[in-house]
Amino acid sequence: MKKILIFYCLTFLLLLQACSQQQKIEHGKVYNHLTLKNDTSLSYAIYVPVNTVRKDSLVFIFFDPHGNGELPVNMYKNLADKYGITLIGNNNSANGTDFNTTSSNFSALLNELKSSYSIAEKNIALWGFSGGAKAAIYNAGLNNNIVYCIYGGSVMNVQNKNTELLGFNGKQDMNYTDLLAFASQQQNNPKHFQIEFNGKHAWPDTTIAVDAFRWLLLKKMQKNEIPLDRFFAAKCFGPYKKQTDKLMQAGQLTDAYQTCNKSLYFLQTLTATTYFIKQKDSIFGNPIFKKQAQELQATFVKESQLKTQYQTNFFSKDTLYWKKEIEQLWTSGKTDPTGIYNRLLGFLSLAGYSYASQAFQANDIKALEQILFIYQHSDPANPEQAYMRAKLYALKNEKEKAKTALDESIKLGIDKNRIANDILLKTYNH
Repeated sequence: MKKILIFYCLTFLLLLQACSQQQKIEHGKVYNHLTLKNDTSLSYAIYVPVNTVRKDSLVFIFFDPHGNGELPVNMYKNLADKYGITLIGNNNSANGTDFNTTSSNFSALLNELKSSYSIAEKNIALWGFSGGAKAAIYNAGLNNNIVYCIYGGSVMNVQNKNTELLGFNGKQDMNYTDLLAFASQQQNNPKHFQIEFNGKHAWPDTTIAVDAFRWLLLKKMQKNEIPLDRFFAAKCFGPYKKQTDKLMQAGQLTDAYQTCNKSLYFLQTLTATTYFIKQKDSIFGNPIFKKQAQELQATFVKESQLKTQYQTNFFSKDTLYWKKEIEQLWTSGKTDPTGIYNRLLGFLSLAGYSYASQAFQANDIKALEQILFIYQHSDPANPEQAYMRAKLYALKNEKEKAKTALDESIKLGIDKNRIANDILLKTYNH
C-alpha cells in the first residue's frame, strides 16, 4: 500500500512538472497555438522577444480578419526583437463574428494574459487589419484600460475618446479613399495619425510596420509613461530625414510632405524637429506640390465616378465587356503611381465576394456565373474566388470543373478545414 501511495505521489509530481513546463514560454520562440486554461476553445499565438530591456514589457495584441493570430506574430517577430515588444495573436476574432462574441472572447484572453504573464493593460496596444481593425478599435477601452490602438485596411469610430489611434493606409487598398475620409474627419484630433504607404489590402510589411513599434515607444515617452530615451528618438530622426530627402529628390512632394508630418507627430517634444518644420514649409510653398495635390484629388474624383459606373454595369454588361475592362485595369495598374487602378480591381473583387455570397444564399446560378467571372478576373490570386467557383460547378454538377477549381483554391491557400466541412465540396477533396 505504501509503495502504491509513493507511486501515485511521484506520478502526480511528474504531471505537475509537465504542466508547468507547458506553460513556460521561451524567449525568441513563436508559439502559434496556446489554448486558454479556462476555455480550451479559445487560443492565441505569442512571441516574447529575445531581449526585453524594460521592466514592464510592452505588448501588441493582433486581430486578424481570418482569426489567424500567428500570421502577424510571425511577420513581425524580428521587429519585436529589435524594439523589445511582445507579440500576441488573437485567434478568436474573425470576419463574421459579432462584436459581442468578439469582445467576450477578448475579455477571456485578456484576463488570462494578465494572470499568466503579468501584463499591465496600460502597456498593451491592440492592432487590427481589415475586419480585425474594427474589432481592435471596438475593444480598445471596452471594460479595460487599453488606450493604444492601430488599424489598417478598414476603420470605424472609436468608442473611447482617450484612445491613441495610429492608422496604416495602403494606396492600392480598395478602402484607401474611405480611410482618407476618416483621417480628414480626425484632422483636429491630436490622438490620431494615419500613415499612407505603397501597399495593397494586407498587413503592412516590416519596412512599413516598423513605424508602429516606434510610435508606441515614442508616444509613451511623450506621455511620460516610460523614461525618455533621447538616443532612441535621435535614431528615429535619421531614417525619417533620409526618407524625406529621398522623396524630395525624386520629386514626390506630396509623399515628402506627409513624411514631414509623420516625423513631427512622432518626435515632437522628444528631439529637435526644426529640419522637418523647414522642409514642410518649403514643400508647401512649392507650385509643383500644389499641382501634385490637385492631380491627386482629381484621381479621387475619377475613382468615385468609376466605382459608380461599375456598380451600374455589374450585371447589365456582359462578360466580354468585363474581360476587356478588367484587362485594361491590370495594364494601367502596372505604370500608375497613384494606385487608382489596383484599388478599382480590389473594389471589383470585394463586390464580387459580396454579390456571390448573396447569390449563393438565393441559389441564383445565372447571377453567380456573371459575378464569379468578374471576381476571378479581378482577383485571380484570391483563393476565395476559386473556392466559390468550385461550389458553383458542384451546384451545376460539373464535377471535373469543380475538382479543378477546388484544386486551384487549395494551391492558392484556402483553409482545408472549410472544404472538409462543406457539404457540397468535401467529396471532391481526395
